[in-house]
Amino acid sequence: MEPLVDRLPFCPNCGSEASPGASFCHKCGSDLKTISKTRDTLQPSTKETGGVLEDSVADYFRRMGFDVQSRVKMRDHFDVFHEIDVLASKSEPFGTIRVAVECKYVDSRIDIKEVRNFHDKLSALGITKGILASTGGFTSDAQSHARALGIELWDTKTLHQKLASAEMPQKDVIHDALPFSPTALNELAPRHLSNFNLLSQSIQSEYKPYYFVDFHCFSQHTVKENSVVIEAKGTLVIDGISGQIVDRKISMSPPSDQPTPPGAYAECIGLPSQTVTTASLPAQLSLSVTGPGIDPMRARDIAKMELIKAIAVHYHFATTRTRGMKILKPKKKDIEILDTRAVKIPFVTGTYRFKNRAYTRRMLVTTRRIIEDQTLSCVTDRCSLRPASICENCGAMVCASHGKNCLTCGKTLCGTCAVSKGVISKKYYCPEHQPAH
Repeated sequence: MEPLVDRLPFCPNCGSEASPGASFCHKCGSDLKTISKTRDTLQPSTKETGGVLEDSVADYFRRMGFDVQSRVKMRDHFDVFHEIDVLASKSEPFGTIRVAVECKYVDSRIDIKEVRNFHDKLSALGITKGILASTGGFTSDAQSHARALGIELWDTKTLHQKLASAEMPQKDVIHDALPFSPTALNELAPRHLSNFNLLSQSIQSEYKPYYFVDFHCFSQHTVKENSVVIEAKGTLVIDGISGQIVDRKISMSPPSDQPTPPGAYAECIGLPSQTVTTASLPAQLSLSVTGPGIDPMRARDIAKMELIKAIAVHYHFATTRTRGMKILKPKKKDIEILDTRAVKIPFVTGTYRFKNRAYTRRMLVTTRRIIEDQTLSCVTDRCSLRPASICENCGAMVCASHGKNCLTCGKTLCGTCAVSKGVISKKYYCPEHQPAH
């Protein structure tokens, strides 16, 4: 049997994909032929090369538009944990497609026992579509049994074909991305200001990672011989960089005493993600894409710890002797994480400048919701009115009540820049046209 390093399109030095027959790795520049001859000293461990195989399969599904999780631990109906090497999901109009892939980086052929074990795992987890990928191939019995069970088998040749069919320059691709609304840029400008055209603008776009964590909670408590059941379900939105909970959508029974209404991020829950090419985005934008700082397992742990606090209920009780209140909280084991979906959410940030002042507006592009706006505060202290214009002398924001107009040129001015004349019937002028005393 020919060595594995010669049969898979992976560089043994850096682990990146390499075209079959290539002399040099396109990523690290290593001489593949020299490495191949000295692989006894340079060949990665089985765990490392197996990890490269899993990552390559995961990347294939990402390029096909799937949400992908690697090395996921899932609990079945009997409370037994199973590990899935690659779990790929895609939302369709008729429901969510889930594909589980088990990767075997081995020399020998996979036999019927491995196929049966994989099928048992799929059945326990309720996953209907399974793929068994092996670098060592499969026995004829394994192939026959897999066909009967509906399990797809990928040998080395199939792996080559799958990876080659999905090739695309990674620098031009954004996986697991939510849609970029084409009308967002027009709505970003502060058009509530009558003279907003005086502002110069610079706009940047970015894709940031988030996790949508779906959960179900069922918690039983006994208070003064009364049985109390807390049940909740919903989704938490977690910042994939900091791990902070940025939004939530929760329904509870009994209802929470202090319910938290869903915010702008909750509107993205349930929206399908896709693979976006940079060529499809507005060409005039400066684009950045940020990778996650936490993995899906960490996101699940963060979600459970947050839910213990968020699902707390103030239970009031009364007996023949006493009255009281007890705070009931679920335990960690009461919370089941149903799904952890990694997405990249697009934002655009506009910076608007005039004179020595600058204002920022930030929009969640998919839903066109403004989540940060510095153009909504009047320069006058304690004024809660919405600004209607900018002062054409200093650039401050002013509402209709506190804005002044120069009697000579008509410029809009703030109270500080306007020069007044008269006592009973005041008239206002800009500094250039103030009358002589």
